[in-house]
Amino acid sequence: MRTLTLALLSFFASLSSAPIFAQTAKSLPAIHNLLASSEVLIKQAAYDSAFARLNQALQFSMHTNARQQIAICYDKLAELSQFIGKTSEMNRFDSLSLPIVKQLKDTSLLINVYNRRGIAFIEKGKNQDAENYLGMALALGLEKQASKKTAEVYSNYGSMYLAKGEKNKALESFLKALNLYEKNGADQGMGETYSNISSLFYLLGKPDDAIQYQQKSIEIRKKLDDKKGLTITNINLGQLYLLKGSNDLSLSHLQQALKYAEELKNKKLIASASSALSAYYSRTKNYPEALIWQTKGIVLFEELDDKQMLSRLYVSAGNLANAANDSANSIAYYKKGLKLAIAMDNKENIANAYEKISIFFSGRHHYEQAHYNYKQYIAYRDSITDKSNLARIAEIRTSYETEKKDGEITRLNTLQKLKQLQIEKQEAVIAGNVLEAKQKQAEIELLSKEKQLNDEALEKQSLITKNKEQQLALAEKEAELRENQLVNQKMIQNLLLACLALVLLAGFTWFNRFKLRKKIQQQADLLAIRNSISKNLHDEIGSTLTSINILSNVSQKALSSNPAQAREMLGKIAGQSKTVQEKMSDIVWAIRPENEKMDSLVARIREYASETLEALDIEISIMLDDELLDKELPLQTRKELLLICKEAISNIAKHAGASRVALTFGRNKEQLELKIKDNGTWKGNGTGTGTKSMKERASQLGGNLSVIPDNSGTLVHLFIPIT
Repeated sequence: MRTLTLALLSFFASLSSAPIFAQTAKSLPAIHNLLASSEVLIKQAAYDSAFARLNQALQFSMHTNARQQIAICYDKLAELSQFIGKTSEMNRFDSLSLPIVKQLKDTSLLINVYNRRGIAFIEKGKNQDAENYLGMALALGLEKQASKKTAEVYSNYGSMYLAKGEKNKALESFLKALNLYEKNGADQGMGETYSNISSLFYLLGKPDDAIQYQQKSIEIRKKLDDKKGLTITNINLGQLYLLKGSNDLSLSHLQQALKYAEELKNKKLIASASSALSAYYSRTKNYPEALIWQTKGIVLFEELDDKQMLSRLYVSAGNLANAANDSANSIAYYKKGLKLAIAMDNKENIANAYEKISIFFSGRHHYEQAHYNYKQYIAYRDSITDKSNLARIAEIRTSYETEKKDGEITRLNTLQKLKQLQIEKQEAVIAGNVLEAKQKQAEIELLSKEKQLNDEALEKQSLITKNKEQQLALAEKEAELRENQLVNQKMIQNLLLACLALVLLAGFTWFNRFKLRKKIQQQADLLAIRNSISKNLHDEIGSTLTSINILSNVSQKALSSNPAQAREMLGKIAGQSKTVQEKMSDIVWAIRPENEKMDSLVARIREYASETLEALDIEISIMLDDELLDKELPLQTRKELLLICKEAISNIAKHAGASRVALTFGRNKEQLELKIKDNGTWKGNGTGTGTKSMKERASQLGGNLSVIPDNSGTLVHLFIPIT
């Protein structure tokens, strides 16, 4: 049985250590005794001894060429390997048994092999392969059986869907499993399924629901003395209490989990407990201890090749390295985690990795890379429809509880009626009323038959519903295929039409005339750019250079006569030189074609704001409407917008005395709306040179700018038209 915190490990069984049985020994009784004794040893947690008994049974079965017994021994060995987390040995035994099982046409053993292979592929992140094998197991009659094995396969389906981020489907599968476990009285399966459902709600950020299901699980597992299950439950509870801030409870459960795992010598459980302890020490800011446990967990999971866990743990390791200012190891771990998550198409892990990488680059002022990774994070985050999932999950959960209660009420009513009729029959017999007694007996038989028919009708309705669901899924896939075919046909038609148009328009004369017009247009565009650059250099740089020239002459004359004045002049020259450099940098940035988009402008503004305001301990936030993210701006527009923002930020730094500044870029119909809001107290009335300069620049772009002071600070509000 697969659980969400349990993965399978490798086991090295030595067949050569099995004792050699005498050739004259009787086959079947000896094999049966060995198999029975191995089950007793498993219950006693004597796994090495159980393996030895199973290997003896296998060797004896091979010696006597008992193929059915060979297949059973392989199945038991694979089952035990799975139970103690030895994935590689489980796969080896299943590979050896599969051809024999197919020859024997043993459906029960074949179901076991397919189910275990599904589990192995889930661990490797190959969800499509896992779904195929689990589907083949169900197709062998499991759905009709409604047995514990059916429940186990449904539970594994839930784990697979959860790995894919499809939480509503995961909950449906877990509840199907839980329902079947309840009907079959399988307490261990119920305990595992409660734990799985708890993990689902943990991932949804609903710790109270998660704890509720985990407590149901731990009650069952304590009753069964299931140390393996108790290990998993304690790990999960430790993580849940950590999420709720109950650190003492968290550490207690995690230490108990590690103790159980080490007693069981289960590498997977030890790795899971170690990773959970790392999360605890990281949350409590004991980073050296967190790194020790994290490293231990990663080493074990790498030995097990558990890609699902590693994709998450690498990102956690990146966080720890980042906290220790180890940039090289931090980004290396982040990229390893992202690569694994993408390979498995685990959208939650992909989004988590991109978010942490964005924070990493932002903290090092690499805003372009931070912005790129943040966009990727938003894209994957939005693709995980948790909001709709929560609504659907609530609906599924309510439906399950309602159906369960309705069925129980109907059953109790029928049983109550039968009980009442039995009493009335007994009273009639006691009273000597034979006719009435016979009548009551007939009613009892009729009601019992009605109950049996109702049960059969419910089972039939369930099968019909399942069949309809399958037909609907098939119809949806066929519709999708037809749609893809239509798209491909349309694409081919468009391509043919484009080729035909190209041939008709590709005449020699037309081509020459086109080249000529293109050249003229390019020259005109180049001239316009040159004129713009010339004007910018004259307006922005010329006056400053003139001032520098004058100051240089004055300082030269004052060097000998008035050194103090000379130093003052040189200081002004340095300041104005820096201003020239900044303006030249702005002009060069504005004319570069790769900076046409709005996100590049915002990145440039963010860089300037950080350099100017962070040194003054002023908090900065910049918001950009998604509709403007890829909007291209003309050269003049982006230059003037940049200078307006720089002027406003500079004014805030010099005059506002603010502690917080927010810049918001939004779209208001066909206009770009910019709000620059600070919480400071300005000195002056907003009519200075800087404000006039900003208004003039806004006017040049066909817009308007206003400066609005109030009790909470000052708002610079700009509207400019965009197409």
